[in-house]
Amino acid sequence: MSTEERIQSLLAQNQSLGSFVLCTQLSGAGSSRQYFRVHTTTGTYIACNGTNLDENRAFLYFARHFAQAKLPVPRVFASETPEPWLYMIEDCGDTDLLSYKQSLNEADCEKLYQRVLLDLQKFQIEGAKNLDYSRCFSRPQFDEVAMKWDFYYFKYYYLKLSPIECSDQQLENDCNTLISFLLQAPRRYCMYRDFQARNMLVHNNSLHYIDFQGAMQGALQYDVVSLLYQAKANLSPELRSRLLDFYVEHLPKSCYTSAQEFKKIYEGFVFIRILQTLGSYGYRGFIQRKQHFIESIPSALENLKHQSETINTLISIPYLNSCIQQLRELKTNN
Repeated sequence: MSTEERIQSLLAQNQSLGSFVLCTQLSGAGSSRQYFRVHTTTGTYIACNGTNLDENRAFLYFARHFAQAKLPVPRVFASETPEPWLYMIEDCGDTDLLSYKQSLNEADCEKLYQRVLLDLQKFQIEGAKNLDYSRCFSRPQFDEVAMKWDFYYFKYYYLKLSPIECSDQQLENDCNTLISFLLQAPRRYCMYRDFQARNMLVHNNSLHYIDFQGAMQGALQYDVVSLLYQAKANLSPELRSRLLDFYVEHLPKSCYTSAQEFKKIYEGFVFIRILQTLGSYGYRGFIQRKQHFIESIPSALENLKHQSETINTLISIPYLNSCIQQLRELKTNN
């Protein structure tokens, strides 16, 4: 059956959603999932045609779990059974936070990001309660193994695509030093994993959060970094600093030993997140040929070089830092 026929079949099995009128495919982002806006006699819904069954199951589990915790995620209305290749969720509009913020001055943008950070704390703390991490898609925890995956993403999809000759052993040594530093942070919270502005929709003046299927148990700092260091968001260093202060000030005191220690380890998570992001841009842009990822590389590279200098004051990773300072924007003929 075609995707449209499967959507019609799913609606027929869930008659409260109304009768099928039409559907239009929406533009995709980084994944191979297909999204459709489905118009019925009772309203509109978003149908997702997933290509990975385990990922779909993780999304549906987290969506229902977060909804029970009263977190602002799209409601799940229907899914194919027993294998949910296709599922139907609430239509939260087309305007993501990244687009929405373009029309705001910095003061209003800061207020909006403060709202997002307060929501993030609810995901991290309230969302962690009774969460079954065995239902995670990629890995139950952002542990040493997951951290190495992020580092290798950068290594093989950006660094190795560049002309720089590098020593695998020396890179591994510095990677291990970085991970030992990051493992000092408590990892008992729900880590959203891809908490960035494209995964937040603004609809009827309300915020809705999507693409949380990669969630796992982890440290608080990682998601804050994902939001504040998204390359395309282009937040000023001063605004990032104020927003980090806001986040820590509103965090329950039981979640950290001191603000100073929290912010120190935060710098390490800034570093590994930018490494992973640059690897993602290399893979999506130069392997999969998706132009908007290529366009994000210059600002991400600038962020990485700046953060490399910061992390060098906290831990000794001289070889990795040297490689980073030599990096240039990848060209299509690299």
